[in-house]
Order: sequence, then C-alpha cells, then structure tokens
Amino acid sequence: MWSWLRGKMESDVPPSGVIVDAGIPAQDRVAELPLPEPLFILHYNGFGALPDDADLRRVLLATARDGDFLRDLPRVSAQKLEARAGLQARFGVDADTMTRFFRVLHAEITRRMYVEAARQREGAVGLRLTLLKPETASPEERVMVATDAHGLGAGVYPFGHIPENPHPGSENPFMIRVVMKKDLV
Repeated sequence: MWSWLRGKMESDVPPSGVIVDAGIPAQDRVAELPLPEPLFILHYNGFGALPDDADLRRVLLATARDGDFLRDLPRVSAQKLEARAGLQARFGVDADTMTRFFRVLHAEITRRMYVEAARQREGAVGLRLTLLKPETASPEERVMVATDAHGLGAGVYPFGHIPENPHPGSENPFMIRVVMKKDLV
C-alpha cells in the first residue's frame, strides 16, 4: 500500500507486536501536532461562536496540539474535553459548537501534515487546489482554483506559495492533490 505520509510503498501488515491505531503505528505517531498558535488564534477569532477567553483558548490549543486529537476526531475530542474541563459550565460552550470548531482545526492540521509529507516526496512540485463544493464556492475560491499564477497550471501552487484558507474559522474549501514534476510535461 502507498503511504502518503511517507511517500513510499509499505506492507499492509503492521510490524509484529505493534498496535495500530488510526492507521498510524505507535512508533510513528507524533506527541504534538503542527498547529502554530497564530494560526489557531486566526481560526478561533474567525469562528465567531466562542467567547473571548484566554483560559478557553489555552485549553483548546493544548487539546488540538495533542497527538491524540487526530485519532479521536472532532466529536470525541469535544466530548472528552467537556468531561475533563467542563466547557459548558466554565465557558458556556456546548459540545456541538466545540465539535464544529474542532472540525476546522482537524482539517487544518491534517492538511498541514499532508502538505509537509508531499513536500518531502521526490519529484513533487506543488499542490493542485480543487473545490470541495463548487456549487457553493465564493468568487474568491473560484479564482484560486482557476488561476495559473505560477506557470504550473490552473489551481497549481508550488510548496512555497500554497494559499491559506481564505475564510478563517471555517473548514478549508479546497481539496488538495500532489502535483509531480512528471505530470507537468
């Protein structure tokens, strides 16, 4: 099976004696996820349904950076956090709101991990953006997938110029695919 995380072929059988959780062997899991604080704050402020509370931001950032965040997925992460930190009682935030916010962060983190893995692939030149929901895309989003700003084709961006989510606080509207040098000829 092809491992998009490592960019190479791997066996479908996990190494002997290793418990595989969420498809990632324990030895390959990260303790902290790639979520820089400025990016977290950008999405927190853009989300608009969370109170301006430094303690809440601290708790949410720590939760979203924890290596288990990807395995647990947004709903379970919100439920665990409610049980552990009492979000409703302490901050007035219900589990559904927290789940929606965690979906934004979950997508952002997995996107960043995918981009980093793609960057490491030999022969990869960038990423192609396509719209997840073309029927509801904004004019700005449509321009981003139609423009050939770098001479690589419409919607293709080299790794140093991959655009950020144009709507902080909402799920990224783009699906991304690795573009290999051989695909450009």
